[in-house]
Amino acid sequence: MKDAPWLLVPEGVLVGGCEIALEPDEARHASGSLRLRTGDRVVLTDGVGSVTGAELTRCVRSDVIAVIDEVVTRVLPLPGPTVALGVLHTKAMDWAVQKAVEVGAATFVPLLCDRSQGSHQRALERVDHWRRIARQALKQCRRPWGMGIESPLTMAEVLGGRLQPGLVAAPEGLTDVSGLISHWMTLLVGPEGGLTLEEREALAGAGWSTIALGPHILRAETAVVVGAARLVQQLQADS
Repeated sequence: MKDAPWLLVPEGVLVGGCEIALEPDEARHASGSLRLRTGDRVVLTDGVGSVTGAELTRCVRSDVIAVIDEVVTRVLPLPGPTVALGVLHTKAMDWAVQKAVEVGAATFVPLLCDRSQGSHQRALERVDHWRRIARQALKQCRRPWGMGIESPLTMAEVLGGRLQPGLVAAPEGLTDVSGLISHWMTLLVGPEGGLTLEEREALAGAGWSTIALGPHILRAETAVVVGAARLVQQLQADS
């Protein structure tokens, strides 16, 4: 199972010893992009902790059948931070979502800030798209549990308590967060151009602190990766 490609199935269909037909999009990915063939071994996951090996008994275009191994493993979710990111332009936001999955974020929250790109309505329309990206990213990083994508929040909602106060990525801030991660499990990253002075002051007044992510100014999507990876690493060290 170690080197076999991962494929996604719907929740609740992984039953030991049973036969399953992959959904058309996933089947085309298996037979096309992955170039799998009848007899190949794969790993199936439902994104909510169930993982099992399987053998393909048919693999032709969108018609892919797999026989599930007798044993289906249930994996407990690993703890991870919530990442709130000021909405970016399409490609940068998609990339940030994908990489947040890879580094181990548990939840992703699109954030509407003063300098966010696009309207609240546009962000709402993109949520399903970001959820699809997050789910597909599970296969590449071989992660049994998905990352939740929440509905967009405004800064007013954040300040009103919709997110537990945590850490704001900033050029100056904490450099040593050892022992503190259990209390600050939310990372907030501003949009391109950063948070306004008023937003930074309001967050500080609401109990948010700041975390420095290195000596250089990072792009927002890069700050998501660096910050989330740092919190995940520290969380594992503290546990």
